[in-house]
Amino acid sequence: MKTVLFLLAATLAAAEPVHVDLPTVLKLAGANNDEIELARVKHTETIAESKLAWQRFWPGLSLGAGYKGHQGRVQDIAGAVFDARKQQYSVGPTILVDWSPGDIYYSALAAKQKALAAEHLAEKSRRDIIQQAVNRYFDLLSAEAALAIIEDDLRLTQDYEKQLEGAVAAGTAIRADLLRVKTQVSRARLAIRQGQEKRDIGAAALAETLRLPPETELRPAKADLVPVRLNGSTGVATLISQAAQHRPEMKAAGAAIEYAGLESDRARIAPMIPNVQGGYTIGGLGGGYGSQTGNFGRQQDFFFGLGWKIGPGGLFDKERQNIANARARATDLQTSQVKAAIGREVVEAAAKSQSAHDQIAINDEAVTAAEEMAKLAKERQASQLGVVLEYLLAREELTRARQSRVQAVTEFNKAQHELKRAVGK
Repeated sequence: MKTVLFLLAATLAAAEPVHVDLPTVLKLAGANNDEIELARVKHTETIAESKLAWQRFWPGLSLGAGYKGHQGRVQDIAGAVFDARKQQYSVGPTILVDWSPGDIYYSALAAKQKALAAEHLAEKSRRDIIQQAVNRYFDLLSAEAALAIIEDDLRLTQDYEKQLEGAVAAGTAIRADLLRVKTQVSRARLAIRQGQEKRDIGAAALAETLRLPPETELRPAKADLVPVRLNGSTGVATLISQAAQHRPEMKAAGAAIEYAGLESDRARIAPMIPNVQGGYTIGGLGGGYGSQTGNFGRQQDFFFGLGWKIGPGGLFDKERQNIANARARATDLQTSQVKAAIGREVVEAAAKSQSAHDQIAINDEAVTAAEEMAKLAKERQASQLGVVLEYLLAREELTRARQSRVQAVTEFNKAQHELKRAVGK
């Protein structure tokens, strides 16, 4: 991977076109993409939140020293009020416990499911970016191939133009035919310029996905312009079943359902589990009347208690339970929507793939017929049995048939990758 990036950087520094193939695009798509990195950062954040939720079970520990002085009136435990002047100082650690075991337990489990959902969503982002890179790569490849076809047609038409110029000069052809060919040459040049524009726009779009400088002149590998079947002949129903098991969106939705269920349990069960409070202090205490600083000795204080919270956030908080149940229901509905959308994506990708496959076969027949038609028109023109217009029309038909086949192969390969992504591979 580092070698690929180094070669790309060296090529960019030389301000020359960068030739990339599909494997390189797949590697670069996930190497330096901000959206993928953002999803990973969110995943890291949720993992830290999950660990923090479990750490709430640990008691707090503090270490310190204190001084307390008093002058003036004071009241003793029997109720008498009198003047007093005293001071005290203390040193030692304190362990404090303030637990809500039910709330901590369910919130920690929910945080774990939230982190799991974030992990699957990060994987979804990675796959989406890769699919976008694949689509843009094949769009660029299609534009480059269509441009090559037009350039080939222009070369043949220009050769024909030169032949007609000689024939017109010799008086064996009319100037109108020559002008008709010149018009065709101008049209081809115009189509080439439009094709170059489309190619450059496609290169900029691919560079954006790969996070390369926008001025990068990307060029695709011509060897990738062949139909490649990535999926077998599995039925659509089986593909949908596979997608429901393997798509990261469905896994994230499953984690979200678990999260919502745990939040509902947290609202319903956690308030019934008593809160635990406790503390233990060990150290020394000293002081006395007036300005006495002695009398320092060891001391220990400890306490323990259980309690239940009543009201908002505690027992009999029906609204909190209603909110949690409503959110759980909303999560179920959202999961159903995700499942339906995934099923649609699988059906669409399968339909596109099959349609493009059939179109390739049809275009193969059209290209063969157009090639023969152009050959016959050329032969008739050479023997003065045909007209220039017939040959030009035959060339146009051949060019359109070749471009149509390129588009069919492009759509087939894109659909194959989309189907692969749709089933979660």
